[in-house]
Amino acid sequence: MKAVAVCSTVIAAVFLAGLAARAVAAEQGAVYQWVDKDGTPHYQDRPPEGANAGQAATELNLRYRMTDAEAMAAAAKKKSDLGDAAELRKSQQAEDEKAAADDREQVKSEREKGCQQAREKLQKYETAHRLYRPGADGQRQYLSDEEIDAARAEARKSVADWCGE
Repeated sequence: MKAVAVCSTVIAAVFLAGLAARAVAAEQGAVYQWVDKDGTPHYQDRPPEGANAGQAATELNLRYRMTDAEAMAAAAKKKSDLGDAAELRKSQQAEDEKAAADDREQVKSEREKGCQQAREKLQKYETAHRLYRPGADGQRQYLSDEEIDAARAEARKSVADWCGE
């Protein structure tokens, strides 16, 4: 009984060693080079078979790994995700630039409108002989000469602020 247990343990160890060796061989297998009758060189992971077996195959001492399909798929997905993220970033930057241009255009429009209103107010203040403000009872309250001068100075300052003059 003891001999059977030892024998099965040895068989299991040999089997596992064989699997490990096979896994290593799959990871770092031999590469064979051979030339067919037309003179075309070929490279394979096993020597040529059949009609080509008569050709001399040279085993190249190369180290390579078999392609890991999952790793390749993960790398392709990562590259695709990075490309998608770059496209999203570009579209967001374009939207931001458009919004900024729209904001600049709106500010420019408001500034032009304010400038025009300030110029019109200054024109009225400088050409009018008398200026007034509405009173609490709806009656006109005419400004004194000092108040008119102050209003005209304020109108000139408003033009300078809005029009940049």
